[in-house]
Amino acid sequence: MKNKRKKGKIASPQVFTDEQLNYFLTTLKNESGYPKIRNLQKLLTPKLKLDTINSILRYMKNSKQIEIDLDGNIIWIKEHFTNDQLSLADTAIISQDFMEYYSEIEKK
Repeated sequence: MKNKRKKGKIASPQVFTDEQLNYFLTTLKNESGYPKIRNLQKLLTPKLKLDTINSILRYMKNSKQIEIDLDGNIIWIKEHFTNDQLSLADTAIISQDFMEYYSEIEKK
């Protein structure tokens, strides 16, 4: 039996520049609401290719600089000026109504 391996190069991870990363972040921050992952290509296509978008997104998820909910919405982006020890829970702005509601649940 012959070994049926595919010939060709193994795709290496896409390398991106700081300029591309900054463009990615500023575009997401300027977007109103919570942008969906599936819409990133429409937002970023003229300047970034799909493989670059995927590489940046993977890098940000692995370094915990971005949070994505189960529906595929980008719900949080870490700011550069914040302390590295702070998490999403530490930097979130929680309304007073939610705090009152949560404290009533805790009492039960």
